[in-house]
Amino acid sequence: MSGFIFALSIIVIGLLFGRGLRLLLDKGLFIESPNKMHQVLKRSTMTALLVINPIIILGAFWFVQLEDFRLVYIPILGALAIGLGGSLALLAGKFLKLENKQKGALFASGTFTNLGSFGALFCFVFFGEASLVFVALFRLFEDLLYYTVGFPISQSYGENKLKEQTVPLWKKIGTNPFIIMTLTAIIIGGSLNLSPWDRPEVYADLNSILVPIFTILLVVPTGFNLKVSKVKGFLKESFMIAGIKYLIVPVTVTFLALALGLKDIYDGIALKTVIILAAMPPGFTSLVPPQLFGLDQDLANSSWFVNTVLLILVLPVLYFITMIF
Repeated sequence: MSGFIFALSIIVIGLLFGRGLRLLLDKGLFIESPNKMHQVLKRSTMTALLVINPIIILGAFWFVQLEDFRLVYIPILGALAIGLGGSLALLAGKFLKLENKQKGALFASGTFTNLGSFGALFCFVFFGEASLVFVALFRLFEDLLYYTVGFPISQSYGENKLKEQTVPLWKKIGTNPFIIMTLTAIIIGGSLNLSPWDRPEVYADLNSILVPIFTILLVVPTGFNLKVSKVKGFLKESFMIAGIKYLIVPVTVTFLALALGLKDIYDGIALKTVIILAAMPPGFTSLVPPQLFGLDQDLANSSWFVNTVLLILVLPVLYFITMIF
């Protein structure tokens, strides 16, 4: 229970702090350099993703035993969770008879998931450092799917079209710093795992500090950019996404994970990690396609806000379910 309260407190404090910074900015506290705060928060996000996260992943892969061939199923389940969320969101948009810009926003909300700042923290606090390996594996195809599927489909429903890109998609993905740093950390950590060198004991203490810091650096900008306008006008759509994110996707992925034998890997931590990650709400990235492509931003903002708030109610249920396994 203390772990649950700690994880929730990190997120609530981070969101409130970010929101407080926004209110101060709106009141003119940073009037001399209004863009400075945006730059600071952007740098904090880049630091979290390109520096802290690779260090966490490297240490986790150095620590956990990786002999079980069934680990290859975890990235597939992660891709399935992302794809299923987006597909069901499109079906929901059709069922609700939404116009294209609203369907696109709903698709983005169903596709782009909060696996990083929320999912990684919950898994670490609930199940320990070993779970971070399974988090990284679950997210292995995340950016690839976002760039090759998420953004293009969102764009197809939008009013605004981006200029033609002369850089091939494969090159754009292959030079993406987030993908490069994550894969590099996995390769180095896995190689050290197979080497005769034991990981220094201090690394466990280091990760126990870095994981909360990583979450805070991502959550504060989220609170800063939080928009809750016109939430009441899109409650039906928001709860439709909740049904997809918190019920259909996790139930489907959990059933498959059980069938594939993940319960037997690392004392069940692999399965528990998959259950938590499959039930995460829309990520802040889900608000990006509506801004880029002229989709319904109010719908996207409402869905993000409602489902993030609902996570407070869903998280204890998820924790109880994982304790059963």
